[in-house]
Amino acid sequence: MKRAAQLKMGLAICCVLAAAGCAQNSAKAPAGANPDIAVKGIAVLPVKPVSDLDENLSGADGKLLQGGSQVLDGLMKERLAGKAGIHFIPAAQAGKMRGDGYNLATARLVAAQAGCNVVLETTLSRYNERVGGEYGAKQPAAVTFAYKLYEVSEGRVLCHGRFDEQQQSLMENLLDLPKTQSRGLVWLTAEELARAGLKERLAQCPYLEGK
Repeated sequence: MKRAAQLKMGLAICCVLAAAGCAQNSAKAPAGANPDIAVKGIAVLPVKPVSDLDENLSGADGKLLQGGSQVLDGLMKERLAGKAGIHFIPAAQAGKMRGDGYNLATARLVAAQAGCNVVLETTLSRYNERVGGEYGAKQPAAVTFAYKLYEVSEGRVLCHGRFDEQQQSLMENLLDLPKTQSRGLVWLTAEELARAGLKERLAQCPYLEGK
C-alpha cells in the first residue's frame, strides 16, 4: 500500500515537471511566430544601400544612401541591443556578400559562422535629410527601407516589412494625427524619421519586437 502511494506520488511529480517543461518550451516561441521553426539565433547583416546594386545612381544619391545606411545600421543595433539570440555581423565579414546581393548561399554561410539559422537583411533606397528647422522645414525628411527575416535552410521568410515615408504637415494629412502626436508636432530629421519607422515596422514582427 505504501509502495503504491509512493508510485502515485512519483507519477504526479513527473507530470508536473513535464507540464513545466512544456510551458518553458512554448514560452521560447514568440506569440505569432511559426511553430515549425526553432530560431537558434538571428544574424543581423549590415544595412545595405541600393547604391551597391544600382550603378545608375548618381554619385550624390549614392553618397546619401551610403551615409544613411550607416545611420540606419546604428539605429538597428540600438533597437535590437540586449535582445537574446541577436548577432550583429561585422561589415568586414559581410562585405564579401555585397557583390551578389546577399544571396541565400552566402547568407547561409555567414549565419553558420555566427551559429545562427535566421538572417535579418535590410536595404535602404531613400534617405533625404530635412532642409530647415524643426518648426519650419523647407523640405521634409524622407526615408524608405525594407527588411526581410528568413531562415537559411530553405529560405522561408518569417517576417518582412517596408517603410516609405516623406513627412507631411498635420494640415496636409489630418488622418495621421495620432502618429504625428506620438512623434511630436515638429519636423523630424531623417534619422528621427528612420528611428520611428524602424520602431513601427519591427514591432510587427514577433521575432524582432522589443523595447
